[in-house]
Amino acid sequence: ALILIFTLRVRRVECYQVASNKQELGSLCQKLSENFSGKSLIFFNFFDAEIWQELAQSADYQELYHLSSLEKKAPGTLILNLDSKLPDYRLIVIDEKKEEQNFILNQNNHLKKDQGQEALFEIIYQGQEEILSKNKRYLEEDYHQFFLTLKNNLDDYQINAKRLFWQKDRLLELDLGKSWLIILDKDVNLKETMQDLSVILLDEEVLIEIERQGFLDMRFNLPVIRERI
Repeated sequence: ALILIFTLRVRRVECYQVASNKQELGSLCQKLSENFSGKSLIFFNFFDAEIWQELAQSADYQELYHLSSLEKKAPGTLILNLDSKLPDYRLIVIDEKKEEQNFILNQNNHLKKDQGQEALFEIIYQGQEEILSKNKRYLEEDYHQFFLTLKNNLDDYQINAKRLFWQKDRLLELDLGKSWLIILDKDVNLKETMQDLSVILLDEEVLIEIERQGFLDMRFNLPVIRERI
């Protein structure tokens, strides 16, 4: 009976992921191996283990990992098939000395190391308010929710934006990689605004006029085409 119990516990962990970052996957698998070693192959719920939440909050891993499937092989081998989600956006904070701090963020407000490997939607923040925690581990939740909601609505309405500039006077400029910019503020209804923008982007005549003037101001009930303020 003792031999059976021993063989039904995790003694070895193998990790697999399609198109993975091999270096990060190796480090991740080591972490999972340390966490799952000795756990029961029969009774332990590997899918709901606390380690997945810990990894989501860790600054050491760029992507958001979860367990898609697993296999169990005697004696004591656990095979993990992993999936992951790319970061939602890159945050670039520029202080008064023009020094930059770069981070990436996923679904939560934990700041992760930016290794510059992915082309992500960028938030370039030059505002006056301090939005990072003193230990540089967290982004203020209100700001994260605004940035994440913006990114999600851009995706929902298939708007290919490159970056958002947050200026010191709280003026927000959305860059679509074109010769003109979109003016927003932090109080706009992002869902309605992005829905309106998706319709505007289909009108060639309107786009020609926006390009001529340089700015589409969407801070009001009706969009305004204007020159720079």
